[in-house]
Amino acid sequence: MRYAGEREQFGKPIASHQLVQELISDIAVDVDAARLLTWRVADLVDRGLPFATESSKAKLFASEAAVRAANNALQVFGGYGYIDEYPAGKLLRDARVMTLYEGTSQIQKLVIGRALTGISAF
Repeated sequence: MRYAGEREQFGKPIASHQLVQELISDIAVDVDAARLLTWRVADLVDRGLPFATESSKAKLFASEAAVRAANNALQVFGGYGYIDEYPAGKLLRDARVMTLYEGTSQIQKLVIGRALTGISAF
């Protein structure tokens, strides 16, 4: 957000443009939602309740949200997002791998689907 407030285009900060604010808002909502899902799993663990399905939901949402957030950040940075002086490009690469490690997004969906339907698809 600091970059969007400091970077000027057409004589004003890019943060004053509606589409930039939309991108930043989407990032904030995704981060908060991922955090809440993660806290929900932590609460289930603390209370000794089953948490496997909720954990898969949190992992799926958080990893996909990280990709969306990094992609939106790259969009805010524009061309500068691709140079090493700014972290946006690296963040996108790092976020993308989270959808693969410790169970891909597709595997998380299978786990969730099996829990919801009672039918194993694998």
